Amino acid sequence: MIAGIGTDRVVIARIEQSLHRFGTRLVKRLYTEQEYQHACQHKKIARRLAMMFAAKEAVVKALGTGFVRNIRAKDIEVDYLPSGQPIIHLHAGAAHEAKTQHIHTIHLSLSDDGGIAMAFVVAEKD
Repeated sequence: MIAGIGTDRVVIARIEQSLHRFGTRLVKRLYTEQEYQHACQHKKIARRLAMMFAAKEAVVKALGTGFVRNIRAKDIEVDYLPSGQPIIHLHAGAAHEAKTQHIHTIHLSLSDDGGIAMAFVVAEKD
């Protein structure tokens, strides 16, 4: 059963500007170490980070919470299967909220085009 859906879009240039302005402070506040390491393996780091941030925003929309109830951006981690399929791991406040709502699966789709990164999420419960 679908518990919620969420979508978000991020202007890649905005993330790139923020990286230049705030550097590691931005990265440490929004991304896990694994996410940042994954982004650094690609030519366009800002593109990858923008897609990850769009995913985090889409997840909190699917949960119906936003970044409240002790949910931080780093509590939502974007990872990739060997096939390249993006997946979500929830930690701390985000995991607690999902458990409270009986959400057991979060499906994620990522895309980018024309300087815009986009994420679509479907949260599923029993």
